[in-house]
Order: sequence, then C-alpha cells, then structure tokens
Amino acid sequence: MGGMKVGELVTQAISGGVFHSELSDGRAGVEIELTQSHLCAATAEGEAFVIPYDECQLELGGYDGKMLFCRNADRSVTIFSDEKGFPQALGRAASGRLDEQLERQLAKAKGESRRGAMLGFGLLAGTAIVLVALYFGIRAGANRITQSLPVSLDRELGKVAYQSMPKEGSEVTDPKVLEPIKGIVDQLSEHAKVEGMDFDLHVINSATVNAYCLPGGTMVVYTGLISAAESPGQLAAVISHEMAHATLRHGLSRISQTLGLSAAISLIIGDTAGILAAGEEFFRSASINSYSRQQETDADLEGVRMLHAAGIDPSGMPSLFELLKDEHGEVPEALVWISTHPDHASRIQETEQMIHSLPEKTYKPLDFDWAALQDRVGQVNSIDEQNTLSKETSDDAVKSSEENL
Repeated sequence: MGGMKVGELVTQAISGGVFHSELSDGRAGVEIELTQSHLCAATAEGEAFVIPYDECQLELGGYDGKMLFCRNADRSVTIFSDEKGFPQALGRAASGRLDEQLERQLAKAKGESRRGAMLGFGLLAGTAIVLVALYFGIRAGANRITQSLPVSLDRELGKVAYQSMPKEGSEVTDPKVLEPIKGIVDQLSEHAKVEGMDFDLHVINSATVNAYCLPGGTMVVYTGLISAAESPGQLAAVISHEMAHATLRHGLSRISQTLGLSAAISLIIGDTAGILAAGEEFFRSASINSYSRQQETDADLEGVRMLHAAGIDPSGMPSLFELLKDEHGEVPEALVWISTHPDHASRIQETEQMIHSLPEKTYKPLDFDWAALQDRVGQVNSIDEQNTLSKETSDDAVKSSEENL
C-alpha cells in the first residue's frame, strides 16, 4: 500500500474497486488512473494502490465474466473494474506489455460464454420439454379425473348452464309433443354409459334445427328438428348422439380444457368450485356443439350403441347424414346441429361400420304416430305465431292510443 502521488501523465480514469488487507472492509471503491508505467487506484480518502504493468497479472471473472482483475506480483493488491472499455484502455496505456494476457483472457471468456450459452440453451430446452410434458400430463390427468367425478357435478353444471342459455323460443308444454320425445329419451337412458344421470327433457318451439344435451342430462330438442327429420329413427339418432355427449361427459371435459391448466390442476386436487363458477359464462358465450372432431365421432358411435341396446334401429343415424348430404351438401349453414360436426361422408362410413359390427337384433318400431307428432308440432308453431301476432297487434293498438292521447 502506498500514499504517494504519481507524477506521470494520466491517460485514463476509470471507476472500479480495490482489494487490500489494510482496508476496513478489505475493499473500497476507487478511481483507476492508467499512466504510461502503471495503474493506480485512489480511494476517496486519498489512499493510493499501485501496480506496475511489468508485474501486473490479469484475470477476467466476476458474476457476469466481465470483471477484469489486475493483481501485483505477490497478489496483495487487486485492482478491478467491469467498465466496458477498461481492457482496451489498459492495453493502450501499457503499450503492448499486457496484450498477450488480455488476448488470452478475452479468448477464454469468449469460449466460456459460448459454453454458457449452449448450456443455457440446453437447460432452457430441457425445461421446456419438462414443462410441456408436465402440462399434457396434468391435462391427461384432469381428463381421467373428470370421468371419475360424481355425476352430481354434471347436474349442477347443467342446471346453471340451462338457466343462463338463450332458448330461442318458448317451451312446449303440449303432452302430445312431449310424450313421444320423452319416450325416446327414456328408452335410451336405460342404456346410458353413466349410471345416475337423470335426463330432463325440454322441447323448445323454434325453427332452429337443433338439439343438445347439457352435462348431467338436461336434454333440449327444438321443434325445427322434429319438422326437418324424415323419420322417428332420424330424430332418435340425433337424440342418442346428444345424450352420448352427456354420458361421455364431453361438456365437463370441454370446460376444463378451455379453462386451461389452472382448471386441470383444480380438478386434480379436488377443487370443482372454479369449474362450476365458470360454467354459466362458458355456456352462455360458447356454441353448445363446439366439441372436438374426436368427441363428435365418439358421440356418433356411442349413440349407435345406445340405439342398438334400446332396440331402436340405429340405421337412422347414417340415413340422417345421407339426407343432410343430399339436401345441404357439406356445409349446411341452415342446420345448426350439423354445422360443427365432421363431414357427412366420414360419419356415414363410420356409423355403418359400427352398425355392421353389432350383433344381430330385431328392432321394434318406436311406439308413436310420427305423422301425428309432426302435425302437432305444426299446430304448436301456428298457435305461437298467432299469439305473437295478437300480442304485436295489441301492443301497436296501445301505442297508437297513447300517441292519440
């Protein structure tokens, strides 16, 4: 350690630090002066530490590998700085005396940087692979857990969903419409894949050609579907397909998948409150039929199985697809029920293959008058239209009377 003033020309002043045993903390902040013969580190208290270039030993290190340490011969003094231009300034001031050391340290740092980058990339890639595997593992685990959850969760979800969803028409209470449809639902429900699922039928008077079954068994059939179908077997096919979505628990799976990883983790740890809380908004904003292609295929095949088990001719399933293909092509915009499902040709082929694989069975015709049901639906539509027209006329008369007043 020395307190002397160096009389040589100072070529550079750089912020840094110094290590020495006589300092109170063993180190201090300094201003580094680079002269023609040595570097000098001066503290704020006026103490100075000198290292001649001829005995200076260099080493790059520090937490980021960019700190340049300069040590004297006995390593009692270490002057250091991580300022970007310090190595170059030191090289210029030393007039070549430190070039070999600088080049060696810079080359070493560059190699370590490359290795660090490769290691970092490898760790990043490995972490990504682990995270992806973990993500899909959790999702797969959630799907398995979904199938083991009590059906009461489906019922709660379906109840919330039905209350929040737009119905697009008035509910039909006419027993001559309800009883034949309920007969199909009851006949199929005896062969449902999941025990304890109570199917609750609602018929909505609307030209919409649609049907759906919410989680837990809330079954909704639109009169537009009854009018559009050509046979009771085709209507039963649609109903069986939609009931299969509920018995395969596609709605619950779809919600957990849409809500993402947090929902999957919640299911795995047994917390179903978040699923129920999100159910109302989900079903209000999402298309009820936006299942995956695989889920649609599974519902087709499960519907065929249910029809066969219930003694209802399952050929109504492929015949419905033939009807839709012939009348509406592959993009039947008018038919809501079919619009998000797989193409008709594939469905025809897969359901026919399923039917051919089933054991032989004598099917019984559905026990109701198909023509009478369609006629009754037409009457219900007509009555609703007359009531709507009458209400509009009454409202117009009241408005006119108010204006005259």
